[in-house]
Amino acid sequence: MSQDGWGQTPMVKKNAVERRLDVLHDQWTEFAQLSEARLLRWVVQPDEVRMVEAFLRKEQDERLGECPDLFLRLEAPFDEPARYGQALREELVRLEEESRAGLDDAGLGGWRCPPVKAGASGEETFLAASESLRNHYEHLCEHLVLVLLPARDVEARPWLEWLRRTVAKASAPHVRLVVLEDARTLPLEPLAELLPEQVVTIPARLDMARAMEELSREAGHLDTPGGKFRELFVRMGNAATKGDVARVEALGAQALAVASGAGLDGLVVTARFVMGSALLSAGRPREALAHYQEAEKAAESSVAKGTPEGEPLRLKARMAQGAARVTAQEYAEAATLYEATAPLALALKDARMELECWRMASWCRETTRDVEGAWMYGQRAWEVGRALDAETRGTSTLPYVGEALVRLSQARQGARVARAMEAEVEAVLGQDWRPEPPVAGGQ
Repeated sequence: MSQDGWGQTPMVKKNAVERRLDVLHDQWTEFAQLSEARLLRWVVQPDEVRMVEAFLRKEQDERLGECPDLFLRLEAPFDEPARYGQALREELVRLEEESRAGLDDAGLGGWRCPPVKAGASGEETFLAASESLRNHYEHLCEHLVLVLLPARDVEARPWLEWLRRTVAKASAPHVRLVVLEDARTLPLEPLAELLPEQVVTIPARLDMARAMEELSREAGHLDTPGGKFRELFVRMGNAATKGDVARVEALGAQALAVASGAGLDGLVVTARFVMGSALLSAGRPREALAHYQEAEKAAESSVAKGTPEGEPLRLKARMAQGAARVTAQEYAEAATLYEATAPLALALKDARMELECWRMASWCRETTRDVEGAWMYGQRAWEVGRALDAETRGTSTLPYVGEALVRLSQARQGARVARAMEAEVEAVLGQDWRPEPPVAGGQ
């Protein structure tokens, strides 16, 4: 039956994610109804970004969207502020062309982007194209919504200034702009104060930590070890995010009791990692190390039972121990650990981790002024890295190995040998091989 005894269709209870999508829908509707508004400044916490983007993707899909508006994501990079408007115009044209086949079949195509007017600024060019596109498809949507998501990080001041100029020139009430703003920094606060009618600020306030706990409860099976552990794990993660180490440890003790009692070694490792990570973030590396060592014991128990995940978990636990020892400035001990772990990575055919073992062993030896030991392990890292396929090599830490080998060559044999080493690195990694910032926990 599709109806209950009163002749009404029963309400389907929504889960935590769906309820938050409804919150975002209501926030958007509130903004859309403001006739003077041009830019929605959606203020989000880092853990809310994925949910807002899920809402935007949902509304982009004509099968799922509930708003009477057409949402388009524009991801052109904000590398050249003077060209950004033109880049957005080009992206609009491309997106419309990609949809052209379906629109033409339905008799809805035929839009032509207006030519760029002489002397028009980039913002004016973009706005003219946007207004033209919305007018062409006005029978399909109430608003054309352009979500500006530059592909890379942007400098706050030029970004604010570009938005100020654009919003000041935006006259079409049915063309709306959306930006996501980090609640921790609020770089667009001056813009909102300057143009309060056109720039509307809405904090998402989704409380994603609570959402995760709600999802866990809604998933049920809380009377089983897996369900109990899941509930505790989510709460541990939320406590860790807030920096509440005492809470993480208290919940972790309960999670360990559940996992150990059920003989679930993999979950024991997971709980130990959450506890260790929280302690490491709190500047307590030796206590974190103890958890990672216990995680390795649980992984060894898993290996003894013949569980396939045992050895990978053991590798993960040993790498975490190395990071804890580096943080504690126990460089000699860390070097020994990394050296002993490299064969495990090799046995697991995990070349990326094998490279990392030798790289960190080299870095630790160099830190203790053991130049020859650092050179030997750096060479091993280089050999592993050179054997990687080009795609894997391009996302590996091999450039840091190359930089270290050039530096060590200089210390061992002088400038001539260092230049030869640099030429070898360039031959493998290309001219722009040098890494930018140092990686955490090492060079």
